[in-house]
Amino acid sequence: MQFSDVLGQTQLSSRLRDTARSGRVAHAQLFDGPEGSGTLALARAFAKYLHCSNPTTDDSCGSCTSCLAHEKLQHPDLQWAFPFFKKDGSTRSVSDPFQIMWREFMLESSYVGIEDWLSKIGADRKQLFVSVDEALEINRKLSLKSFHGGYKILIFWLPETMRVDTANKMLKLIEEPTEKTVILFVSEKANRLLPTILSRLQRVHISRLSDSDSALGISKITGVSIEKAQGWAHLTDGNIASAIRLSKTGSETSDLQLFSTWMRACWSRDGEGIMKGSNEFSTLGREGQKKFLAYALHMLRQCIIGNYGVEKLVRLTDGEQSFISKFQRFIHEKNIVSLSALIEAAHKDISGNVNAKVIFFDLSVQVHTLLRKES
Repeated sequence: MQFSDVLGQTQLSSRLRDTARSGRVAHAQLFDGPEGSGTLALARAFAKYLHCSNPTTDDSCGSCTSCLAHEKLQHPDLQWAFPFFKKDGSTRSVSDPFQIMWREFMLESSYVGIEDWLSKIGADRKQLFVSVDEALEINRKLSLKSFHGGYKILIFWLPETMRVDTANKMLKLIEEPTEKTVILFVSEKANRLLPTILSRLQRVHISRLSDSDSALGISKITGVSIEKAQGWAHLTDGNIASAIRLSKTGSETSDLQLFSTWMRACWSRDGEGIMKGSNEFSTLGREGQKKFLAYALHMLRQCIIGNYGVEKLVRLTDGEQSFISKFQRFIHEKNIVSLSALIEAAHKDISGNVNAKVIFFDLSVQVHTLLRKES
């Protein structure tokens, strides 16, 4: 992954190269941006540039020993941290059993999200995290001498999945880094990081890609026509990772089907339908449940956008548009704030390991009341 492979983000790429050439590289940085915006791609390109033996003003050379090692994800001075789950029978909760799968994952694409990683490791019904044991292992690895004598770099993907005790262990490494150590945190939800961690990081904010940049990237990565790519770019709001998933599945019909059936059951206070929806929701697994609740929020917001007639902001498939056109009249200024708050609270409860069926059933009863509220 070189800067030339990063989609859009040209000004930010240039700024990162400038800091590398000046030698003023902050030892702990936060690459913060929405899924599919290129946070991970930029971190990988920056790490490669820092390790490159013959960098130009525009990019890493791509042909030195370090660049070739990066290309295969085999550079000895590049370490990775990422969320995982403890395998049954393991005595320690570390990422070692997942390293080969992670390498395969990164060789496939840098435009990925948690949903893709869950699918890769077969953890659809598990909640991923970064453990204290893993933080200790990271500290151990970064305390070793650099193999090539240059920077020792850690790319930490989704640090918001750290538990509090894990974050406290990482805090020591951030406050007392070993010589020539660079930690690149790559986050999609930086507001979930502990303030004590956040305040010690140099923040590199990465904006969502424009429709034009994402369309070119989608066409390049998936091979679809630029016309189709433009449609996907608009639909996914510039999220390359989501567009790649769309190219593999063809649609988001499963989320739409569950959402539309759920809303109908809530509106009519169909107890049997709500129970059926609760059972289906519980089978999604923790990350799948959080993803669906995020989808539900998206759909409710699209209702409000539709009510105000702001067509350029509508991000819906044909199937979603068909449903929303009939449903949006039930979502208005007198219930949207409360509905959003309820779903966000349910999302938080899921993260806290509260019983999914109970959450969904209770949420459904409250949604019924709000849907019946007159505008």
